[in-house]
Amino acid sequence: MTERMNHAGLIEQTGRWLLPVGDGVVTQLRIDYALTLMIEAWLEIRIEAEFSYGPAGAERWLDPSATAGLGPLLDRHQAKVSAVEIRKDGRLTLTFADDAILAVEPDDQYEAFTVAGTPPTVSVGFHFVAVPGGGLTRS
Repeated sequence: MTERMNHAGLIEQTGRWLLPVGDGVVTQLRIDYALTLMIEAWLEIRIEAEFSYGPAGAERWLDPSATAGLGPLLDRHQAKVSAVEIRKDGRLTLTFADDAILAVEPDDQYEAFTVAGTPPTVSVGFHFVAVPGGGLTRS
């Protein structure tokens, strides 16, 4: 597998990007018809489509616009994120240190998620948007 790091600290592999989160901590959760996770005050992940969450094999589907159903995510505040993967087909996966997984699939009509950040070790940021129907834009 070909792997290279770009000027924004992102690791690009065939079909996906890996974000340099290390063991980043979720410092904020925001709910406003979407779910936003802030990781280490430099990485913002905004989810605007249904997503799955839970331990591998026991995930359940959640809708960020149905705020009453997001209770299971409240314990993610101060949780460690061990990996963030953005696939070029428009999928997003966050893996937490306790092996819980949050996964977002592409949405047919809407932007399923946006991810933006500037790692502290670089001066150039990045911005990803999952486009309707699948795929990804990056700036």
